[in-house]
Amino acid sequence: MSKTVRWIVCIWCFLYAVILVIALKYESNVPLGELGSINLHALNSSFRGLFHYEQAGYFRSLYLFTEGLGLFSILVCLFWVFLGIRDLIRERDINGIDKSIFATILLYILAVIVYTVTKKLSVNYAPVMMNPKSALVISFPCGNTFLIIISMCSSIYLIGYFLESKKRLVLILRILCVAVLGLGVILRTVSGVNYLTDVLGAIGFSVPAVVLYSFICDV
Repeated sequence: MSKTVRWIVCIWCFLYAVILVIALKYESNVPLGELGSINLHALNSSFRGLFHYEQAGYFRSLYLFTEGLGLFSILVCLFWVFLGIRDLIRERDINGIDKSIFATILLYILAVIVYTVTKKLSVNYAPVMMNPKSALVISFPCGNTFLIIISMCSSIYLIGYFLESKKRLVLILRILCVAVLGLGVILRTVSGVNYLTDVLGAIGFSVPAVVLYSFICDV
């Protein structure tokens, strides 16, 4: 993918994510040009209506499975961070950290900042309560989806970077990353614990971060 195309994807994903935030926070409709407009709240309700959720209002098995994928993604992130800390301790100089690992750590820091800022906007609350005694939980953007995208996309690059000579192993591990990424996003969307726009928001904010990361690593 050329740099021009990546810039276009980065900018448009970010703009759509911002529009989504504004529309959900302050307006109920998003203009669609000559087609009129779409009511995001109605869209969320209609999407949830497509699935016959359990009595709790969500599919518990899918929720637990995506939580497991999220935990796996965290462990993967910690592994890459560990490699950076190892380089720092070994070289006793920040310049001794591998360039790609350093870029990955910057990606994780950026992701935490973006997620924290958008979370504080209190755009949307979860459609279900995991614990009847707990307070309403802010669900925009979907943290599980955000985490999986950031973790798996960075891992797809790093696997090829560190295991360049082992083509078959790289292919297997990358297929695993893509599987975790695809299943994580799709199953979280249909699990019922988040609105459709929560997942779209996570995609909209995580993709630009990954694209910027690809420029640093020159993917």
